[in-house]
Amino acid sequence: MKAAIPLFFLLAAATCAQAQTVVPKLDQQGRKGDMARLAAKQAQERFDGADADKDGRVAPEEAAKALPYVAEHFGRYDKDKDGFINWEEYVGHNRWKKE
Repeated sequence: MKAAIPLFFLLAAATCAQAQTVVPKLDQQGRKGDMARLAAKQAQERFDGADADKDGRVAPEEAAKALPYVAEHFGRYDKDKDGFINWEEYVGHNRWKKE
């Protein structure tokens, strides 16, 4: 029974690792690529719209005006705790480069 407990945790960890979402590349062909390009375009439009001073990052005041959900959860988005949200923090990954 003692050996079953570590095995259970090992299997649970492997299952969780497989359940992670894979962000499609923008140059990927097919529907996944089309959806990724559309999502990236919309995200960039929202980010650029919120970045009022065009410095490439969103301050809490800018988020409060244009991105209410992000403003409400600003601390979760601001991973490096510099007081601003950059593009990678906004989209949650670094696979889509900002144009």
